[in-house]
Amino acid sequence: MHPKRRAALIETLAQGVEHVGPEFERFAGIVMGALRDVRLTHAGVNLRGYPVAGVVDSESDDGREAIEYSDHNGYFDGSMAKAEADLLKVLKDRPAAQQIYLVSGARARPQKAADFKARVRAWPQMVGKVLSLFGSEEIATEIVDHLLFDEQVVGRLAPYLSDLRRIVDEEVAAALVPSLPSDILLRPNVDVEIVARLAAQPVLTIAGMGGLGKSVAAMAYADAHRGAYQIRLWIDGEKVKRAESLRAFPLVRAGDPRNIAGLLEAGGCLLVIDDAPQDISIEALTKYCCRGSHVILTRRLVRLGAYEPPLLTRDEAQAILDSSGQICPPAVFEAIWASVNGYPLCLNLLRAAARAAVPWADLADDCRAVGKLLDDDGIRLVDRLLGRLKNQLRQELSVFLWAKLPAVDTAFLTHEVAQVGVRNLNAYGLTSIDRGGLVRLHDVVFAALKSLDWCDAARSAELDQTLQAFIVKVANEPGLRLWTLARALMPKLEAMVAAGLDKGPCLYALLAVWEPDEVRPDLVGNPVTAAARLSHGPRAPLAVITAIEAVEQLFLIDKHEGDQVARKRLEERMPVFAALAALPHLTSRERAQIQHHEGKALKRLNRPVEAAERFEAVLAGPFPMDEARLQLVTIYRSNPTKTAETIALVNAVFGRWDAGEDVTYSVILGLIERLPAGEGRWRNDIIAGHAEAIKTTIVEASNQGVGQGPRAFATLGRFISTEMPDLFMDIFHQIPAPVLDGLADGNRFAWAEIYAEAARIPGVDAVALRADALRFYDAITRPADFHDQRRAELLIDMGHAAEAEKVLLRLATKKSTEWLERLLARTRLELGDPAGALVRIDVALALLKSEHFRSEFLELRYDIRLKLGDEYARQDLESAIAASQKKAERQKLSERLRLQLKG
Repeated sequence: MHPKRRAALIETLAQGVEHVGPEFERFAGIVMGALRDVRLTHAGVNLRGYPVAGVVDSESDDGREAIEYSDHNGYFDGSMAKAEADLLKVLKDRPAAQQIYLVSGARARPQKAADFKARVRAWPQMVGKVLSLFGSEEIATEIVDHLLFDEQVVGRLAPYLSDLRRIVDEEVAAALVPSLPSDILLRPNVDVEIVARLAAQPVLTIAGMGGLGKSVAAMAYADAHRGAYQIRLWIDGEKVKRAESLRAFPLVRAGDPRNIAGLLEAGGCLLVIDDAPQDISIEALTKYCCRGSHVILTRRLVRLGAYEPPLLTRDEAQAILDSSGQICPPAVFEAIWASVNGYPLCLNLLRAAARAAVPWADLADDCRAVGKLLDDDGIRLVDRLLGRLKNQLRQELSVFLWAKLPAVDTAFLTHEVAQVGVRNLNAYGLTSIDRGGLVRLHDVVFAALKSLDWCDAARSAELDQTLQAFIVKVANEPGLRLWTLARALMPKLEAMVAAGLDKGPCLYALLAVWEPDEVRPDLVGNPVTAAARLSHGPRAPLAVITAIEAVEQLFLIDKHEGDQVARKRLEERMPVFAALAALPHLTSRERAQIQHHEGKALKRLNRPVEAAERFEAVLAGPFPMDEARLQLVTIYRSNPTKTAETIALVNAVFGRWDAGEDVTYSVILGLIERLPAGEGRWRNDIIAGHAEAIKTTIVEASNQGVGQGPRAFATLGRFISTEMPDLFMDIFHQIPAPVLDGLADGNRFAWAEIYAEAARIPGVDAVALRADALRFYDAITRPADFHDQRRAELLIDMGHAAEAEKVLLRLATKKSTEWLERLLARTRLELGDPAGALVRIDVALALLKSEHFRSEFLELRYDIRLKLGDEYARQDLESAIAASQKKAERQKLSERLRLQLKG
């Protein structure tokens, strides 16, 4: 125990001992009885709890030990007459006693006690005897040092000491901090990073995939820095729902709540929450931490600011394998490294197998099939993990084998095996933490499971049918159930469509969630042919919308070949809508969907008037769709005569969302993407008025892995990063940080934009954020001209104007636009050529069509003319103020004008 904490606990309990009162003799008897190695008889208190006069209070059965108790306040004061009288009574009544204790609830004064002992030691009758004096502090010391973990004794003492149960529970929890295994490879670089991050911020999240070593990293830190904390606590994340629950948390027993938050606030406390829930508030935990207290969270999902331990280096991997007792041959190591890289879990399993005398050559062949590896007892890992669970969990685990995936949608798994099945998977410790909506098996469990034949053909066919029926059931729900299902099972859905096992629902689910870069035309087929087939015989429940969504996705794919190609092919597919509209027995939903998507197609073909007619018809029909309102916002938002209608449409959608009505995430996210664009000064008020709904939707969608969440934020972020920076940062800090390698180009671009806009917020680390933005821009595999243009703007912000200018001039050779000319004006200004910059900005203003951007262009021309010494430069600033359609921008420009006039 940390010395400071030990001293604090002794003082707390000593104060409690001093207030035990009339029952002190019974209380002290329990303490002394627990401390002695021999049996004691307590004669000084009768069955009713009253003192018995004239007898020695306690003595051992062999008569060698005797104890006197007293709750007298002045027991250790003055001449210590009462203590002397008690000692004389023992010497008279029990002359054979060799060890004598005088025990009081009063606090002993060390010098007074020493003088007393020296005086009585000279008595003849004390020859060969030992005297010990126990005051409140000595009793408390004995309890802290020897009795805290004795459950039976604590239970008997707790009624007398109000703080004892809390202290015991805290110490038991501290004792539960796992010991670092002796064969764990220490990683100084990880410890250094944890130390540095905790020095900057008291709460640290260690995140990453299962088996990465997150818990081991926390364990190693707690072990290495035990001297820096008065108390260390380790809690399983499943027991902590909210940070606020730490105010009253059952550490060990289901008894009184314990205030862990109070321990953090008192200082010197390290709290580790292992597998912490994703929604626990970092801000609340941070507020609890005072004077050297820290919190470490381990979790799977990597959010912004989390520390993701790196995979092991080649040297570390080699060290783990070599610590098996035999050196791993270079050729074998290369084979293993090529398969498992620096993944700690696999490397440790291979080391265990090598220790079991499995030849290295065999391990090089078997390193991917970890289920076949043998543990220290020579038992296959799969048998150790799952061998006894066949009867209990075969149905549940067969779903993962059928899907050929380690993670399965929670709603579908629950539908198939019920809540009890999911609970059983958790109860047997087979699952690990993942984002909401998924049940994920530990990687090693899934790898082992693959070596078992727990899903035969009949079970597989049964699950195929169940999945399709479930898709039909959730297809029209407004939430994210379809999205999470399809994203989780995408490889399985694609395999079923490719194998001809799908009767329609699987393809629809794929069309609903595929990112443009993921669409497989070979699975989509020809929607014109599909629509024609529907007129022959009965049609499946989702057949109409599947044909419609096929047209939608194919258009997005065709855009990679250019807008003209995409429009030409879309025109060729337009007969799909007429064919679908002619089908008999259409539902009102299907008729509305046909009209709506025909309107979208017409809008893409640059026929906005006809498109708007379709959308208005949907809203006037028996099945009005929010998707139609969204499309009308897109059409009307730049028309000043339609401002009132645009605002009404936006408010209608958000109003239904606030009321809990059936509004899909895609509609709200689509609306968020469209709000910043268009003419008019109404955007600030609309965004501010619906800020909570906007934030909630983006955060929830992003945390579920919905790519449209960050994409919507990227578009909105260009507006609110300067207009509403607090709202921007509130969203920015709550959405999970991306893993670059797993993103499609569209999402890489979105995150590049997000980081670039975040760098504009006052008080941030702009250099680091812009470096992140550039990394994501550079990772786009097929950059469009707009991607390059935005990357060039970032380069200007980073001070690399010359490099940016090369990119912009190349783009300008294809087609000069107002934005390219404006950026070229910026590069000229940065490179010391304001005259050339003025030429460029004048061209940009001549090309400008969107009036709501005019203020930005005029402000830049003001800067350029100011650099040229133009005495009339402020005319551009005045014009920019008049043209601005943003509140914060107008305020900034007005302040610049005021300062210019003042100067």
